[in-house]
Amino acid sequence: MSENNFIKNITSKDLNLSKNTIKNLIYSVNIEQFSELCEKADFIFPFLKERIIKDFLNFVKNENLYTIFEFSKIYSYDFEDLIVLSWVKFACEDLTDEILELFENGSDEQKAYCAKYFSHVKDTLSLELLRKYAYSDYEPLRNNCAIALSGFGDVSIIDEMKNVIDNSDDEFKQLSAFQFLISYNSEKLIEYIFDASLNNPFCANIISLLKNNYSFQTLKKELSFEKLQTFFAILIDNYPENITLDTIIQFEIFEFIQYFKKENYNQFSENILLIAKNKFSEYLNNDIYSFDLDKDTKIELKNIVDTLSEVEFKLQDFESQMNSYLNNEIKFEFLINVIKEFKLESYCSDLANLINQEKLNNVLLTKCAFVLKELNKLELINKELIENIQDENIKALVLSLF
Repeated sequence: MSENNFIKNITSKDLNLSKNTIKNLIYSVNIEQFSELCEKADFIFPFLKERIIKDFLNFVKNENLYTIFEFSKIYSYDFEDLIVLSWVKFACEDLTDEILELFENGSDEQKAYCAKYFSHVKDTLSLELLRKYAYSDYEPLRNNCAIALSGFGDVSIIDEMKNVIDNSDDEFKQLSAFQFLISYNSEKLIEYIFDASLNNPFCANIISLLKNNYSFQTLKKELSFEKLQTFFAILIDNYPENITLDTIIQFEIFEFIQYFKKENYNQFSENILLIAKNKFSEYLNNDIYSFDLDKDTKIELKNIVDTLSEVEFKLQDFESQMNSYLNNEIKFEFLINVIKEFKLESYCSDLANLINQEKLNNVLLTKCAFVLKELNKLELINKELIENIQDENIKALVLSLF
């Protein structure tokens, strides 16, 4: 068997070849090959990963369990179960003691696997270390501690993490606390996480993580209609720059669209769906976005565009929306994005009046100015008012448009 064909062989349609490759990997304790498997995980289809893990577990015996401890030096989210379930398969008091020692003294990568082990094997001796490493800078370890503590029903750190989110000046510590609470996987925390995320610079990341962890039906149950609208708006706004297009099935975008085109349909829903239609139509018809999508995702993308094409958009009532959305940045941004995308020049004077009457905060003022620039209507803005802006960065940015 050629060393150079390791990935090809382990993912082969020839099941005997694949199994023999896995068996050789275990019995030769080939760290380099295991590392290669982990590095190439993104390029291996999910069903093949599942097959590799299943076959691997079948070859793990008590007498070669030391192999797993060697492989645990390399962390892989995709093949985490390969390590953890191998230990769980032979869980006993002696093995758990060995894993407890590794949990205390091993590398961060090994500790991440150990934490996940204790989500299956609930040894209370692990609790002290799980609470300690809940604050680790290493994300897989921190998140696996959350999963394990949730399994124990241990809520001791929840309020501490909320305190970090509510009071810390360190944005990265806040993000780590959000990640912990999401990994803790309690539906009771969804609304708190959502509300707190809206004032956080990593809002898009947090919303993506929430959607990755919870189904549309669960979110619908835990969030009010208006909050669910905002949740969906944030998702749509962040395609494709911050959220990759291959998540549309996983994130149930079609289900969101079906819901908002039918239930309590209102002007904000229309604005979200208008932007979604514009974006997803471009993705479907532009190979730059769609060439590397798998078949199922392309089919889903077409279903989304077809469904949005059935919606009868009214494109009206923008003036009253402008005034009612002044205290809601997300709603206001979607409104002005619709004006920009559909070149609704008749509303440019209304946008300019909001600037000239000093009704906008600096963020919305800047975004309105960019829309007016794109629609060649900057002359409607009173430039002298821009000169009076106290924030020098905002002032310089807006003035650069003229």
